Amino acid sequence: MTPAARLFTLLASSTLLALALHTPAAVAAGFDCSKARTLIEKSVCDTPTLSAKDDQLNALYKPLMTRRIYRELETRWVNEVRERCQTATCLERAYDLQIRNLTALPPPPVPGLRDAVPLPQGSAYRTLQDEPWPRFALAAIPDMYPDSLAQLIDVGIKDGVLYALLYVANSSDGPGYNQDNWSVQPSSGVLLEYADNRPGLHVIDRDVRFAGWRISELMDQGERYAGIQDGAFYYRQRTEGELQQAMVYTLGSRQSPQATTTVFHAQSRTLRFAKARVLGNMNDENSDLRLNYEHALPRPASETVLDPESGGWSLSNLAWSERRQVLYFENSGAMACIWRVDLSGKVLSKIVPEHTAGQPLAVELDGREAIVYVEHDQLMFALSPDL
Repeated sequence: MTPAARLFTLLASSTLLALALHTPAAVAAGFDCSKARTLIEKSVCDTPTLSAKDDQLNALYKPLMTRRIYRELETRWVNEVRERCQTATCLERAYDLQIRNLTALPPPPVPGLRDAVPLPQGSAYRTLQDEPWPRFALAAIPDMYPDSLAQLIDVGIKDGVLYALLYVANSSDGPGYNQDNWSVQPSSGVLLEYADNRPGLHVIDRDVRFAGWRISELMDQGERYAGIQDGAFYYRQRTEGELQQAMVYTLGSRQSPQATTTVFHAQSRTLRFAKARVLGNMNDENSDLRLNYEHALPRPASETVLDPESGGWSLSNLAWSERRQVLYFENSGAMACIWRVDLSGKVLSKIVPEHTAGQPLAVELDGREAIVYVEHDQLMFALSPDL
C-alpha cells in the first residue's frame, strides 16, 4: 500500500466525523480549504482536531509573519516536519510542536552570582560535538571586499523585533594598534543595522571612523564604547586626531544618527553578564578555558572547562548570556567553530560547526535561547533546538 493510501485509510474515520460535525470545508482551517490540493491539506480540512490546531497555529503565526526568523521557522516546519507525516498521529504531533514553538515564553530569570556552582573536584565537562543548532542566514553583508572586516557590535530586541548592529571596515585603512596604549588606530567604514521585520541591511552611516571598543580584533576586545540601550544604539566616532564624538541612532528609525552627550560604556564581552570570571589574560592565553567562581559558597572555587592538552583550541570572542548560565566562544583551532559552555549542566557543545563562523552574541527570542553571529559575508542566526 502506498503512503498516500495508508494515510487515507488512517484518516477515513476522522473524515466521516468531520463531515458530520464540521462547518463547511471552506472555513475549516487556517487556509482556504476550497483550494486544498495536497493530501495533508485535505486531511487538515477534513479532521476536526487538526483543523482546530491549524486555526490556532494560524492565529499565532499571523502577527509574527513580518519577521524573517519566524517565516524561516514556519517554512522549515512545513517542509521538514509537517510534510513528512504519513499518519494522523504524526500530523497531530507536528501541529502541537509548532504551536509550542510559536508560543512566547516568559523570559528566564537573571541568575544570581551564587546560582552558578563549580564542578566537584575531579569532575569534567561533558563534550558534545555532533548536535548543531538549526541555523540560517538573516542577510548578506555588503561591501565585503577581500580586505574588509565585518564586526558584530551588538544585538537586541525592541518591540519583539530582533536588531543587530555591524561595522564593516576596510582593513587597508587599518585597523591597527598602538602598542603603547592599545588604542585602535583611525579607520573608516560603514555602520549597518539589521531589523528582522525588514529585508537586508540598512546603512546607518558611511565613512565612520568608528571607536566602539578599547581593543579591537583581540579576543577580549576590551571595554565597550558602543551598544544597544533602551531602544537606541550608542557609539563613538573619531572626529579629528584622537577626539571622539558620542552618537546615537534610534533602532528601526532609519533616520540619521545624532550627536549626543550620553556616553555608552560597558565591560568587555568576556566580563559583561559574567556568572564566573575567566582566569588569566584572555588576550594572551587562549588555548584553555578556566572559570573562577568568586562568590561560590562556602569559599571561592574554580573549574577547568577545556584543557590545552586536548589540543585544537584557539579561543576568541567570548560572550555571556545575560539571562542564562551560558558562555559562548569562537574557536579558530582544529575544533572550530562556535561553542557553548553550559555552567549549570556542565556541558561543552559545538552549536555551529562551520569553520568560518564567529563572533557569537546571545539573544532571547520570545523566551528562547538563540545567538546571532557572522559567517564570512553573512549575518547568521541559530536557535536552540531544546524547545
